[in-house]
Amino acid sequence: MARDTVLTISISYVLVATGMIYAQHLTSCLPDPPLDLLYPGVLVFAVGLAGNFYHHCLLSQLRTTKQGGGGGGGGEKAYKIPTGGLFGLVTCPHYLFEIIGFFGFAMIAQTVHALAVAAGTAAYLAGRSCATRRWYESKFEDFPENIKALVPYVL
Repeated sequence: MARDTVLTISISYVLVATGMIYAQHLTSCLPDPPLDLLYPGVLVFAVGLAGNFYHHCLLSQLRTTKQGGGGGGGGEKAYKIPTGGLFGLVTCPHYLFEIIGFFGFAMIAQTVHALAVAAGTAAYLAGRSCATRRWYESKFEDFPENIKALVPYVL
């Protein structure tokens, strides 16, 4: 991943985390919610984190580079259709699990701010998933039609 992309993503995560911590601080003097979602939220968050990590590992094993001539070490990227995990059902299962993780975090925090962040993240990643699916269709003539963008059998 390019350094500027890593920096942008890292800064956005730090800003989101800071905002959530501040929102949590603002609600500390309010009464607790009638339904405690801490433990189910931790479970949902852990499932999201594990699924995201697993599918990112599959993606990292997929990336190879064709060696260019001249021995300069530079090369051209060779793209493949990902396989394994939920890649047979959706183009971006890592996004699906990231969304699950954010909603798990929203369950833990139980604030409107955390829910808004989860919903915004879901909307953004749904759009990215659809764009990724269109990209796969344009690059691979044999891309399976039954593979959805984000949610198996639905979207």
